[in-house]
Amino acid sequence: MIFIDESGINLALTRLFARSSKGERARDSKPIKRGKNVSVIGAIGIDGLLTQMSILGAEDSLTFEAFIATKLAPKLWIGAYVFMDN
Repeated sequence: MIFIDESGINLALTRLFARSSKGERARDSKPIKRGKNVSVIGAIGIDGLLTQMSILGAEDSLTFEAFIATKLAPKLWIGAYVFMDN
């Protein structure tokens, strides 16, 4: 069994909450510019990570097809089941 999932993140992501010593204010810098978006597609099997691919920007159908054809298909075996969410 193989499970595929995709996730995205902005590289300028900042925390909204922080910790500090009692009586002191938590301080941190915040990026001025919006960061770039990164999409990550991964395939996990029973024994762990099978393959992954990360790209700058959003994933589309062409990117997903390229992941399947170049990264996942060569690692599949006869009788493998692949599950994905939408």
